[in-house]
Amino acid sequence: MSPNKTALLFGATGLVGTKLLELLLEDERYEKIRVANRKSKNYSNTKIEEVIVDFSALEKHADCFKVDHVFICLGTTIKKAGSKPAFEKVDLEYPTEIAKLSKHNGVKQLVHISAMGANSTSSNFYAKTKGSAEKLIWENGPENSYAVRPSMLFGDRNEFRLGEKIGIFFMKNLKFLMQGGLKKYRGIYDAEVAEAMLFIANAGPKQKSFDSDELKAIATSNF
Repeated sequence: MSPNKTALLFGATGLVGTKLLELLLEDERYEKIRVANRKSKNYSNTKIEEVIVDFSALEKHADCFKVDHVFICLGTTIKKAGSKPAFEKVDLEYPTEIAKLSKHNGVKQLVHISAMGANSTSSNFYAKTKGSAEKLIWENGPENSYAVRPSMLFGDRNEFRLGEKIGIFFMKNLKFLMQGGLKKYRGIYDAEVAEAMLFIANAGPKQKSFDSDELKAIATSNF
């Protein structure tokens, strides 16, 4: 299998982004991985081409979008962002601009992390923001743009989130109750989401969005 694909990854330092970068580096289909960061991480792997970007002026970095696949693993919390407008910048405005630049530069596939329950008409601010991002990416991004909607993520974060730790405890211990239509609400590991994202980018399915149970099934059957 000769390497000939290139990818651009946003959010490589996050929970899923870290796992996805590892998979991309191991994948022989990719010869170059561009990683967009705010600050340099001094990568030593020769497959990585780090691009230091100003997210408020992404149009200045248009050249780095000349790749086959774009992966968006950006995401924050309102608490960490500091306000709802700041949250929207990271989870809505930046992904939308990335999608526009991806389409303009001929990107073949774009896969981004959304969230379970994303709905642009929801009364819930978080779900509405995520749903609006999906809608705008599909409207303005490459034809083959996909949203992955993980439920609660399992993995080792660099930061401690008490509410999330409590949620993970109950998710893991009450998993047996989540059967049938509730399966999509089961927690999912960061590596499983990353594996599914990589598969979706290369398979180019007609389906546009994938819930947690579908992501887990993809990861289980293809990795």
